[in-house]
Amino acid sequence: MKNYLISLMIVFTLSACASLPPLQEMSNARQTIAAAKEMNSSAEQSQKIQEAERLLSRAERRMEVNLYESARQDALRAQKEAIEFIEWAISQSADKKGDD
Repeated sequence: MKNYLISLMIVFTLSACASLPPLQEMSNARQTIAAAKEMNSSAEQSQKIQEAERLLSRAERRMEVNLYESARQDALRAQKEAIEFIEWAISQSADKKGDD
């Protein structure tokens, strides 16, 4: 009986962790998008940044209805899009410096 209770507690603990809101992932995505916009004036028109913002917006809507895992995945994808833009912007900047 004791082993059963311990197993049950472990299952509840793990399921609670899996169902927590992805607050850190959302924050990371927001900060990365903001950094991309601050870094490059053309970020607002970039398809990568527009997609990142769309994904972040969808993640926020999913959070409102407790679809935490879907929201987490959207937030992670939003951050990935913003990182790809930043990497592109850095490579463009390096290319321009190399031309000087």
